[in-house]
Amino acid sequence: MKLSPARLAVCLAFTLAPVSAATVSRSALSKSANDQTCAPGPASSRFQAQDRQVFLWFIASRVAGSEQLSVEWLDPSGAVSLKTDWGALPAASSLCFLTQLPLAGFAAAERPGRWTARVTVNGAVVLTRTFDLAPDPNAGRIRVTTVSRRDLGNGQLELTAEGSGFDSTTILHVAQYTAAGGWRFLAVLQPSSVEARKLVATGTALAPGEYMILASNGALAPSAPARLLIATDTGYKLPTPAGEPWVLTQGPYGSFSHFNRSLHAFDIAPSGGRCIVAMRGGIVHTFDGGFGQTPHLRIFGNYITISHDNGEFSHYGHLKTRSFLVKTGQRVEQGQSLAEVGNSGYTLGAGGGHHVHVHVTRAFSISSQSIPFQFEDLPDWRYRGTYRSKNAHPDCNCGGPRVVSKSGTPAAHWDAEVAVAERWTDILRVPAGTRQLDLSLSWKGVGREFDLAVVSPRGQVYGRFADPAPISVAANALAFALSNPEAGQWRVVVTGIKGTGERMPFALESARR
Repeated sequence: MKLSPARLAVCLAFTLAPVSAATVSRSALSKSANDQTCAPGPASSRFQAQDRQVFLWFIASRVAGSEQLSVEWLDPSGAVSLKTDWGALPAASSLCFLTQLPLAGFAAAERPGRWTARVTVNGAVVLTRTFDLAPDPNAGRIRVTTVSRRDLGNGQLELTAEGSGFDSTTILHVAQYTAAGGWRFLAVLQPSSVEARKLVATGTALAPGEYMILASNGALAPSAPARLLIATDTGYKLPTPAGEPWVLTQGPYGSFSHFNRSLHAFDIAPSGGRCIVAMRGGIVHTFDGGFGQTPHLRIFGNYITISHDNGEFSHYGHLKTRSFLVKTGQRVEQGQSLAEVGNSGYTLGAGGGHHVHVHVTRAFSISSQSIPFQFEDLPDWRYRGTYRSKNAHPDCNCGGPRVVSKSGTPAAHWDAEVAVAERWTDILRVPAGTRQLDLSLSWKGVGREFDLAVVSPRGQVYGRFADPAPISVAANALAFALSNPEAGQWRVVVTGIKGTGERMPFALESARR
């Protein structure tokens, strides 16, 4: 069939149309940026090994749904030093992107020359920016490669620096980065032991945070910095139920969004699971604002903050609205279920949507500066990929059914234990249309006694002592039956009343009709 010139032009237009409609309208390279407003600092094309990072800022326009965007950082040899894949993007007239290449203390700082930042959409290059990384003026003369620390007690610590070019005139500088003033020098340490490749110095203990250690000989300028992370005390576990496979997609210094206030944060995406649990016990503060995904608003969406007894706060962002299982003021234990994973707030980047963002601060606000911390069940903060946590707790399934009763009725079953005067509690969800809620508590042993109480979503307490509700008592058993129960989230409480000093195991089963 022969096409007319007009139809041929239309066909050629579709054939030759670009793979992606997205373009980059504005861009800049900078040493600083505001991650909350997605705004770059003063533009720069030349950087030093001592600079904290290089930021690339750009605006993508006419973004069609499901387009694939990536940023590549090419070193002077042309090799890809770092690549960041955003995955499928939402359709939008424009989207603001901010990403980083870490420098000080990272391998990139040791590759001086002309670098290239390249943005691709669906494999097509839509932006190329170049910048120069100046060589270390002390290259070949003095260098710090690694720093380790040892706590000496009495407010003192010992730093061991390894590198090259050390001599009797070498001193160590301790610096910390501040957003307002850049590197702030905190101390100068005189080594107590010096070798050509190793020196040891003693100084005042440092609070948890990120530090840079530099060395200088005589009149020489300080060396390129080496990074020293001091994590908070142990006690945190991964925020997912024990044994479930989840994927750690972004950690500290992540190029998607983990810089500035979120520098020491982790993003974790589901691999079949949905329940987020407490990394450490404490008092809950809930912030369910009803948010969905906000690609134009850089917020944490619906989140939970837990205040801990050591003065720290852990935060859980991007949670699913109306999935919270805890209330403000409630004390939770490590591993206890909090809410379901979601994609609320700004969730472009790691995980491509559904994931939980967690970090730890020394102030209440989720926007406070994050501090380094480590998971007891995943001690290497650089790990990426699938893991299974060891954060076990009886209440770790977001209230879903645990087993099916012999009759086939959906049921929840718990095996736990308490001491006298100790309380055990869990969440039980009752769907609308339930005609009767049944609970049965049983135990073994002579001289033991328990109390069973149930709290409705509106706060009404039903129990043998709290209220003369439908509770029946038998030998080593309590039974509860309530007609037409209120739909929603109920709380079950078992208390040890009488015993002989040992912990007392019990079995509790719930069924509904």
